[in-house]
Amino acid sequence: MKPLLIIKKQGVYGSLQDQGRFGYRAFGIPLSGPMDKVSFQLAHQILNNTQNQTSFEMFIGGFEFQALKEATYVLTGATCHCLLNGKPIEMWKTFQLVAGDILSIKSVKDGSIVYLTPQGGFHTESILGSKSCLPIAGNALNVGSMLYGQSIEPLPYTRGLYAPYRPLFQTALTVRIFKGPHFELFTDDSKHQFLTSPYQFTGGNRMGYYFKGSVLHMENRKDILSEATQYGTIQVPQNGEPIVLMADAQTVGGYPIIATIHEDDLHKVAQLRMFNTIKFALMEE
Repeated sequence: MKPLLIIKKQGVYGSLQDQGRFGYRAFGIPLSGPMDKVSFQLAHQILNNTQNQTSFEMFIGGFEFQALKEATYVLTGATCHCLLNGKPIEMWKTFQLVAGDILSIKSVKDGSIVYLTPQGGFHTESILGSKSCLPIAGNALNVGSMLYGQSIEPLPYTRGLYAPYRPLFQTALTVRIFKGPHFELFTDDSKHQFLTSPYQFTGGNRMGYYFKGSVLHMENRKDILSEATQYGTIQVPQNGEPIVLMADAQTVGGYPIIATIHEDDLHKVAQLRMFNTIKFALMEE
């Protein structure tokens, strides 16, 4: 391992993520991993990294890094204003940093999550078979933290992804869902509203995203046995407004589960910004 970067300024939230922590949900440990798997995986493909390397995931931006060694990087995900020593650089294309360079991730638009990935991926301690951040283990990053990588020859040429093949981040989404175990416990009017009305994203984090819209009611309010949950589970708490569980969510929950989002649409949900809207389309059974 060699030190690659030091964090000089901290944004909203940043964490190291690989593909995730598999095999521990039965013990209450979340899967974690990238919120936007598409942008994450494309970064590693651009760099020719091997499977399950690690990226630095950032919400909204605001981070600044100083390079400690020479290395090749790529930025993917939400469209953001990125500066290298004060000059703009293009996302989705590799670039070089040498010792002393300053990389700034400024304002983010058209999405909310950005991935910074070096050639060979970042290196950190593996916890329960994964290098993804595990908040309960206290391995969060902040100002002064160093990011490590491999000693590897930088790519001698620029690689990237042509603009027509880059993901688009929409402000009004329609995502596919499957009925949850408590779908039929909701009133007919609530089920209709849930499947036809847009819901507005009002905030959240890697544990869950909150939405505001038509309030959902059950036919008879009663205690629900805790059910297993996953990334994409849609719960309805007592206020009747849905919560979508995200990558770091708990593994079981006692709120009614009205539906689960299709795995292939989760990266779109992850990139929602405040006041963006979402509609739910029920998959054919």
